[in-house]
Amino acid sequence: MYIGIDVGGTNLVAGLTDGEGRLLAKVGCPVDRSWSPEEICRQLAALARQAAREGGAAPGQICAVGVGVPGLVDNHSGMVVDTPNINLSNTPLRDLFRQEWEVPVFLGNDANCAAIGEYWAGAAKGCDPAVVITLGTGIGGGLIAGGKLVTGFAGGGMEVGHMCIHPKDRLCGCGHRGCWEQYGSATALIRLTREEMERDTKSLLWDCAGGTLEGVTGRTPFQAAAQGDETARRVLDRFRQDLALGIVNLVNILQPEILCMGGGISSAPDELLLDPLRELVDRGRFDRTCPLRLERAALGNDAGVVGAAMLCKVC
Repeated sequence: MYIGIDVGGTNLVAGLTDGEGRLLAKVGCPVDRSWSPEEICRQLAALARQAAREGGAAPGQICAVGVGVPGLVDNHSGMVVDTPNINLSNTPLRDLFRQEWEVPVFLGNDANCAAIGEYWAGAAKGCDPAVVITLGTGIGGGLIAGGKLVTGFAGGGMEVGHMCIHPKDRLCGCGHRGCWEQYGSATALIRLTREEMERDTKSLLWDCAGGTLEGVTGRTPFQAAAQGDETARRVLDRFRQDLALGIVNLVNILQPEILCMGGGISSAPDELLLDPLRELVDRGRFDRTCPLRLERAALGNDAGVVGAAMLCKVC
């Protein structure tokens, strides 16, 4: 039995899995921003024990605990190097966790954990190499090749959201310009939708957003486009072009057997997202003779928990 923990800025979620990545029990709790690193680690250990109890597993049956954290982690040292929105930067998480529960502990970036989850028990199962990208506030990514997680020399590789696709253009939060996540993330789609709404005050986008710019979500342009709104279709055309540009780069460099997309946007109707995106990627990639599967991720919010639990098998 294995336990995976998904650490977010709002909630902590822990799950118990078997050796095949099947989720047997899941528990969660909200994050208190006032917690110290030591208190966070106590909460993680307590939540892991609770997940084991909920699944009927004794502590001695747990082979390993994996922890997925947003930001930069060093699994070799057991350190969380830097992470936004939660008080864990420069924290020896493995050592602090094992003060509460003496069990093998593995650390991973949250996007990498999502990739592991899809590779082990989701849409990418049986595929190698496999790339998984998550479209959210930014764009995260993970690569499994030869059955192992690929993270680069210092563990910080596959930061796909920060590949440059439009040099000297939009400023990214990382300080550079033209990063892919400024054009292909959910945040980018919302910004683009709002810009087009301001240009076209009669667009159905306004109705789908409840009459306000603040009401726009990643689903808004898909809802309006499904009703035939031309402004919404223009938004999606531009968004898909930029999303495809980053995917083509990944495919040309890595040549994965499958590339899975996760995040709320990925649940959009195939005819408005995946089908046209597949055409764009197929036209843009270098080796069109090599089969490529471009698919929707299957595990949803459970991917990070399952992947964290399976960290010990791919690290």
